[in-house]
Order: sequence, then C-alpha cells, then structure tokens
Amino acid sequence: MKVIGITGGIGSGKSTVMYMLEKEYGAVIILADKLGHLAMEKDSSTYKKMVSAFGTQILDCDGQIDRAVLADILMADKEKLSMQNGIVHPFVIDRIKNTIEESRVQEKKLVCVESAILFEAGCDVLCDEVWLVTADPDVRVERLMRDRGYDRSKAHAFMNRQKPDSYYAKKCRRIIYNNGDIENLSKQLQKHIEESMTI
Repeated sequence: MKVIGITGGIGSGKSTVMYMLEKEYGAVIILADKLGHLAMEKDSSTYKKMVSAFGTQILDCDGQIDRAVLADILMADKEKLSMQNGIVHPFVIDRIKNTIEESRVQEKKLVCVESAILFEAGCDVLCDEVWLVTADPDVRVERLMRDRGYDRSKAHAFMNRQKPDSYYAKKCRRIIYNNGDIENLSKQLQKHIEESMTI
C-alpha cells in the first residue's frame, strides 16, 4: 500500500486533485481539514480543551465552536494559532493513523492524505511521499473569490499567512501544476501515479 501526502497553499486546487485521485484511482481519501472540524464538535475529546484555552467567546448560541469567530482570533494572534494547533493536531494525526491502518488491513492500494499544513502538523512522517499542488497566484485568488466568497484583500491575506511554494517544493517528491486545465491535470496525475506505484 502506498500513502501519499497532498499539500499546497490555499486556492491551489488540492480538492480537485483529491477528487480525481479517488474517482480515477480508487484512493482512500483523508482530509485533515475535515478531521480538524471533528475536533471542534461538542462530543469530541478536544472540545473542552478548546473552550478552556479560548473561552466561551468562541461558542455560538448552541454551544458549538464558531469556526468563523475562531478563525478571526487565530489570524490576529500567532501564539493562539500555535495553542490551537497543539490541541487539534494530535487529534487529527491519531485519526489519520487509524484510517491508514484500517486501509492496510483492508488491503487498499492507495491512501491520500490532504493537508495545507502537512509538514507543520507532522503528518508527512505518516506518508511514503508527499506531492505539492501549486497554481499561479492570480489563479488562486480568483478561485478563493469564486469558491469561498473572499474579496481580493482577504484572499491575499490568507495566502500570505502560508509558507511559499518554494518551502514545500524542497520537501515534496513531486509537483502538480493546477492552473485549471483538467486534461493536463489528469495527465500529470497519471504520470505521477504510475511512477509512484512502481517504486
């Protein structure tokens, strides 16, 4: 079984890559961001830790963690971002490990783990190799404006918070260029999968 990490900046099109890996190659898909959302739910082991660390100001009227409010707090304070990561990352890594092990038992051939902070969260050690998904900055901004409703300044703010592609490129085995040409993207994935699965 091969475990491939997929990383890249916001708006690079990682979701499209993951969709194609699942549909075209039968990959088991693990989305770290979705696991992070599970960590915020009231019945999770991390919920109380989050409320203890950040106070009830992050809760909505139903007592759920309001991710939009939390995001604003984290954007403004790197120390608090680090605090949140210390709570959430262990939860996410544990869930990823469990899914990888279940896939191994089920004799799956390919597992893909997607995270924008794959290296920062320490998830890269769970992967056989890591691929970078990248796109031109203007393409990324347009995607964020179209898909998430961000204005241009908010899109740039989110992009600037993340490490540059050069940081990831040095650490990744393969690079996928995803400026929106699906046919070209499909050809790149086919080439990378064929090479990766024969190693």
